Amino acid sequence: MKWSLHRLVPVIAGLMIMTGCSSHSSSAGSAGTVMPQLNDTLFIAESVPTLEHLLMLTPAQIEELHRFVDRDDIAQLPKNKQIREYLLTKLVNFDYEGENYSASVALEKGSGNCMSLALLTYAIATELGVKSVFQVMHTPPMLLEVTSDLAVTSDHVRTFLYEDDTDNQGFYFSGRSYVILDYFPDRYDRGGRKIDEAQFIGMLYRNLAADALLNGELNRAYSLLKTGTQYTQEYAPLLNMLAIIHRRAGDDDTAERLYRYGLDVASSKITLLNNYHYLLSVKGEEEAAHRIKLKLLALEDSTPYGWYLMGKEALGEGDNQSAEIYLKKFLKNTPYYHRAYFDLAKAQYALGESTAAKASLSMALSYTELPEKQRLYQAKLAWLNRD
Repeated sequence: MKWSLHRLVPVIAGLMIMTGCSSHSSSAGSAGTVMPQLNDTLFIAESVPTLEHLLMLTPAQIEELHRFVDRDDIAQLPKNKQIREYLLTKLVNFDYEGENYSASVALEKGSGNCMSLALLTYAIATELGVKSVFQVMHTPPMLLEVTSDLAVTSDHVRTFLYEDDTDNQGFYFSGRSYVILDYFPDRYDRGGRKIDEAQFIGMLYRNLAADALLNGELNRAYSLLKTGTQYTQEYAPLLNMLAIIHRRAGDDDTAERLYRYGLDVASSKITLLNNYHYLLSVKGEEEAAHRIKLKLLALEDSTPYGWYLMGKEALGEGDNQSAEIYLKKFLKNTPYYHRAYFDLAKAQYALGESTAAKASLSMALSYTELPEKQRLYQAKLAWLNRD
């Protein structure tokens, strides 16, 4: 499970969610684009776990793993299927809690979130020499925790384990067989893009930084994020959170440079644009903020969660026109989420669009299976039908 941080007003998401080894990614932006210098003077460096520590299994765990795969009934299987069989034996009584654990701790405790499980899968695959590829899965938004100005939502990744790629044709196109390990399947899941090991590691450090930020540990959060940039410098959530903590430490200039850089290189720009708009607004740069807002309203981005939270934010601020646009963008990619139709109906009714509001409520009713929500939507629809 991947954690994403959002401001309640405004959104500061490092999403989506969906949107994850050992070298910097090639630049997706202009040739020669360089990540801005971070302001180390604002923070006290802290010791944080290395990737080797996060991946390391104990000698006893490694011995147990090899004993399992050496069994006669397991040894005849391809290595990727050996991993699946091993994990199936370990996850029978697994406690799926929202904690970020290292691979060895997740295996020892028999608990953790889905990112912990993906890390455990990656660690075992690395031990057995099996290639891992990850995919972000878009699921119905789930609010996990709220503080005074932060909300935490979750989504998850699933792992593809490939057989050997001895012909060097590439894992995506060689036709090699693979197994998929998905620890939180949902019937409404929608597969997002595949991510490489570098981005997956960036996601891990972003998760740990989110924990630190929620605990008020700004220095630790900074150290974790900076470590994450050693693996990927184009992952929007890492750049977004770096900008956020620079702002919290009083350095708006570095935050702005990070937003501009992120917009140049990151594949997902929704939260970067939204937070950049907020930064310009609080600085009183109204014309520049307006230009960014227009870009945001015109943006097409298939990562759904940012649109939903921004729609909720706009609805709470009485900006019903923006709320309608954001919620429609969300529902274009996630058409099954009944709460969003209800929120859209509220915005449409406030805009005088009664017919559209009725249609949205009917959609909300069609997608919910919860009796209390059905009663709520039926009552609202009956009230609208009086007109």
